[in-house]
Amino acid sequence: MFWIISTLLFVLALLFVLLPVIRHSNKAVAGLKERNAANLSIYKERLGEIRAELSEGHIDQTEFDALEAELSRTLLSDVDGSDDATDQSAAEQAKASWFSPLRLIPLLMAVAVLPLSIWLYGLWGFSNDLQVAQIFDRSRAAQNDPEQIRDIIFELGEVIERDRENGWAWYFLARNLVSLGQFEQAAVAFERASENIEHPQDRAVVLGQYAQAQYIADGQQMTAEVMQIIDSAQRLNPSEPAVLQLLGADAYVNRDFQSALTYWQRLLNMTPAGSEDGEFLRMMIADAQAQMTQQSAADADPMASAPQIQVSLSLSPELDVPDDTRVFVSAQDSARPGPPLAARLLTVADLPLVVDLSDADAVGPFNLSSASEVVVVATVSLSGTADVQSGDFQARSAPVMLDHDAEPENPARIQIMISEPVP
Repeated sequence: MFWIISTLLFVLALLFVLLPVIRHSNKAVAGLKERNAANLSIYKERLGEIRAELSEGHIDQTEFDALEAELSRTLLSDVDGSDDATDQSAAEQAKASWFSPLRLIPLLMAVAVLPLSIWLYGLWGFSNDLQVAQIFDRSRAAQNDPEQIRDIIFELGEVIERDRENGWAWYFLARNLVSLGQFEQAAVAFERASENIEHPQDRAVVLGQYAQAQYIADGQQMTAEVMQIIDSAQRLNPSEPAVLQLLGADAYVNRDFQSALTYWQRLLNMTPAGSEDGEFLRMMIADAQAQMTQQSAADADPMASAPQIQVSLSLSPELDVPDDTRVFVSAQDSARPGPPLAARLLTVADLPLVVDLSDADAVGPFNLSSASEVVVVATVSLSGTADVQSGDFQARSAPVMLDHDAEPENPARIQIMISEPVP
């Protein structure tokens, strides 16, 4: 639609330039014809005069013939011989007028308007931004479609090749890389986005998500680099939501429940009442409060310990899967939907393997200590993402009761063989 409107405006501008030139050329032809008619009228009038002088005897026949011949030569010189010759001459002059500098320059300028406008728009305009906005809309609709996400990443790469400083293109590239679980590459893209987005609040949002991606890429460790990114975000916005989410989750994983409560309460205060995010935050806050109570009891009883699960994991010999294919192992609360309580990332080359799951493997606000019964799920992901897709291979355990008082050397033990495809 944008280019259709632009083309119509170009045609309108072209008419403004060309119509005066066309009118001027038509006037030139009409002027030549008028001059020829005037010369012919003068010729006839003068011929009548010398005929009258001949009749009255003022001149003889010889003088009359000489004067008539002179009039004819003058007429031929003025009108170029005939009315047809006059029309041809006028047309040639009109045609030649198109190539005169006076008319040729406006014509060339008019023709150059469209390509010049397109070039300048590409140089100074927002065509890339419009394309990025359209790609973002498609990204939101393709969050669970890895193939479409890869296509979008390719298109964003083309935008970035044309404009290396397009901060929003880098940002949406990072978001799509996160959807594929490619956190290291996403962190690089978030960094480039933060360097090229100037508005302070927007830049704070980008830095917050950059910190999350870098945190996961660094093995869910609060490294010096992650802290530096967090500091940069909080200088722009001390209450940046993504930063508060990250700080709360990290505090929870490290069993600093009081700090987790503080961060999540700040986040809850900014969340609209009645929203799903608000309900989820209240659930996490309640769990952190319960964990604080358990922690106090554990401190009073040195023999208390956190639950553990020992998973003997193997792959069916009938499956032919590349060694570098990702394998996700997670423990999920049987009584409550939500993110895994513990998770590990492996590859097919690691199998068979005994995997120990504990609170140290938590990936969200809850861990094994927050549940009484779990189901262990192992997935061979052909797409490389944690989202289960048709064609992946998966196995699930029976419900496993967790013993919160078990000694570390006596974890819950289960065996899982991955063999069934996901329909």
